[in-house]
Amino acid sequence: MEAVGTNWRSMFALAAACVLLAACGGSNRVASPTEAAQANLNLGIGYLRQGRPELAVENLQRAIRIDPRLAAAHSALALAYDQLGNVNEAEEHHSRAVRLAPSDPTIANSYAVFLCRRNRWKDAEPYFVRAASNPSYPTPAAALANAGTCALTAGDVENAEKYFRDALARNPEFPDALAGLLDLSYREQNYLQARAFLQRLLEVRPATPSVLLMCFDIERALGDRAAADRCARRLREEFPRAPEIAELEQLEANGR
Repeated sequence: MEAVGTNWRSMFALAAACVLLAACGGSNRVASPTEAAQANLNLGIGYLRQGRPELAVENLQRAIRIDPRLAAAHSALALAYDQLGNVNEAEEHHSRAVRLAPSDPTIANSYAVFLCRRNRWKDAEPYFVRAASNPSYPTPAAALANAGTCALTAGDVENAEKYFRDALARNPEFPDALAGLLDLSYREQNYLQARAFLQRLLEVRPATPSVLLMCFDIERALGDRAAADRCARRLREEFPRAPEIAELEQLEANGR
């Protein structure tokens, strides 16, 4: 999820080893249990970022053996198990993490996303709200937009719109909330509103084939043939191999 340099892996391992052994700077002091648990947590997170969940599990389990109440380790272990397809173990550690750190918004949001991906919107909603309402959470708009997406997937359109708008109230340029409201407006054939959200979205996020296809259909529906042609031209020029090209041609053939 983030770009890392060529030497990131070795630097991360060295830094964690230094914490574990407290050997940097010439000290031979044995690490405390807290330091050892944190070092293994850091290693586990590093392996997760590298896409190596098996190795992440080893280090995170070690961190928990040292400190069974380390909530961040349980949360990270849940992510690792989820990547490995071990859903029951993932939920067990998500649940334990939120019990150990009920005021941690990152842990709450992570559990909510896990529940949402398993079509458990009603279970996920309170954790999204918990994360977004915590004043220490740096990105409340993200948790609210996640809630909107989860509600929309579950068919709860009313709450989806509410959470997307709440997200924009926190951050008027948050792309996921703009995309969600664009999708809702388009589904409801509220094309004027859809156009407004689309324009705002394109100001903060690069165009995608699906957005440009939607742009074409919105402008055609509003009767602006020139604007529709511009959207179609951008789609063909910027994404010539996108499957949306075939959909565009079908829309054009159908007179829409």
